[in-house]
Amino acid sequence: MLKKWLGILAVSTLVGCTTTQETEMDSQVEAMSSCEKIDAMIQGHQQGFPHLRMTLSNAKIMKVWKARYHLVGDSCQVWGWSADKFSYVCSLIEPDEAIAMEHFNQAKAITRECLGEEWVLKEGARDMGEGIKAEFSKPGVATVVTMLAASSPTVFKTEWKTYFFVGNPNDIK
Repeated sequence: MLKKWLGILAVSTLVGCTTTQETEMDSQVEAMSSCEKIDAMIQGHQQGFPHLRMTLSNAKIMKVWKARYHLVGDSCQVWGWSADKFSYVCSLIEPDEAIAMEHFNQAKAITRECLGEEWVLKEGARDMGEGIKAEFSKPGVATVVTMLAASSPTVFKTEWKTYFFVGNPNDIK
């Protein structure tokens, strides 16, 4: 009986520690500026964004975690493509092109303000589909920070979406 209670106590303590650590991390993240968050994402990309990952959902071809913070909208995710390939992706469905462009320009301005002059901005049409793409890259760094404002045709109308992406340059079009 004593062993059973000690086991329950040990599990309860571990769960309590994890919850306390998560709460402390959430508080730290809440106190961070947008620039500190962008910097943390760039630094965490090559390690798979370990401090961003929260709830895991397994999909057939990748793992998807809810992200700890959101730079566009409120449903950002960390995508795990393989053991060493990860992306941070946010998307926001917009009511029209004008609002998508407003959010795109805000994200681009904040990112430009946060990144140093060594980060180069390349802006133009998307590689695929209608819309615009802005990508910040730095020579010698395998991580890019990309924003998209893209049309997304549906059966009845064309929606627009705004995306914010941190990851490998070949993973976003």
